[in-house]
Amino acid sequence: MASSERAAIWGYGREGRAAFQHLRATRPGLDLVILNDTPVDDAPDGVAVLTGDEATRALAEGQFSLVVKSPGISLYRPEIAAAQAKGTQFTSGTNLWFEHYGAARTIVVTGTKGKSTTSRLIHHLLVTQGIDAKLLGNVGIAALEETPGRDWTVFELSSYQLADFAHAADIALVTNLYPEHAPWHGGVETYYADKLKALRDEGKTIAVANHAHAELAARVAGRAKLRWYNGAAGFHERDGHLYFGADQIEVLNFALRGAHNMSNLAAACTVAEMAGVQGLRTRVDMAGFAQLHHRLEEFHAGSVTCVDDSISTVPQATLAALAAYRDRSIVLLAGGSDRGQDYAELAAALLEAPVQALILLPVTGARLREALQGRAAFDIVEAPGLEVAVAEAMRRTTKDGVVLLSPAAPSFQEFRNFEERGQRFKDLCRRFAKD
Repeated sequence: MASSERAAIWGYGREGRAAFQHLRATRPGLDLVILNDTPVDDAPDGVAVLTGDEATRALAEGQFSLVVKSPGISLYRPEIAAAQAKGTQFTSGTNLWFEHYGAARTIVVTGTKGKSTTSRLIHHLLVTQGIDAKLLGNVGIAALEETPGRDWTVFELSSYQLADFAHAADIALVTNLYPEHAPWHGGVETYYADKLKALRDEGKTIAVANHAHAELAARVAGRAKLRWYNGAAGFHERDGHLYFGADQIEVLNFALRGAHNMSNLAAACTVAEMAGVQGLRTRVDMAGFAQLHHRLEEFHAGSVTCVDDSISTVPQATLAALAAYRDRSIVLLAGGSDRGQDYAELAAALLEAPVQALILLPVTGARLREALQGRAAFDIVEAPGLEVAVAEAMRRTTKDGVVLLSPAAPSFQEFRNFEERGQRFKDLCRRFAKD
């Protein structure tokens, strides 16, 4: 049986450190242990640190009554199942926050794509109307480092954070569901199910979902307490504009390009109105809203317009990027880690888009070339890495065109994450810039 006194913090990054401090303050009787992949140089005095096989063995033997797991550690690892069989309870910093601040009014935002932008749009709409709100979760801020907003707390939650989510928000928004992160979850169906845990409590949570996304709509249509966006009766995007019902809404100072971002704004308006913001059905002013990095982020390298869309890790995101630049000549850089993506729809869209050249990166670049089946009228170049790809792209772009990094794949072959890939793209564009 698991010990009734011993608990572990598994993963000692920012979330793990916040969880450690929280448990030390709220459950002083616990004997806390740190589990980590690598040695920890700054462990508190007297706290044991287990790494490697020693940590795995301690988990499998059920040495802990409670383990607070960092989000990046898959819930489906075998040592977790072994520990659970011996009575160990697993939880997360997100769960501890919801447990500690049970009276807080909360909004959870998730979805394969659009959750970061949408959560920030909601937060912006709230605070600019004088509503006291905080933005927490998958935004670089450990929730346990923060108290709730006086009126609302907006959580952006990833599938990793939702896999063991055991609480309920007052409002939960899901933007879409596309195949992603299947290895972590053990399959696409489990990934979808974990995402939808945001809507798990039909008694408390009002669900908000994208009516235009068929996969999501089919999975939530019978749910109680459901509000749609992108349906004809509510806030929705149409032809790149924002509508409520049949009436077009005046949108001011909205710097985000593309119909998908107007769809994100429709989602945000739906939730913000539910949270108390008035007047959104006629006029939405987004002055002061800051663009997120690596999401259709435009910059100039010499005379060339470049676009960092490194966040695009699935083909559907690249489809949105192509649509956003349908009025420009495009040199597209695509390719990355293989997660079994289906490139048929993207290949068909490329044949219809104003693509001047396609620069392909390992390893999925080769698969995208196969999907095109020799039908492309534009040049296709296979590059061994991002440096060669950017050099080729900058050489081939025209004066009125754009160099677009929208990979339709994750970055793990060459980079740690999409942020590192995006920053490297910016640096290389400036290095190879035309006069």
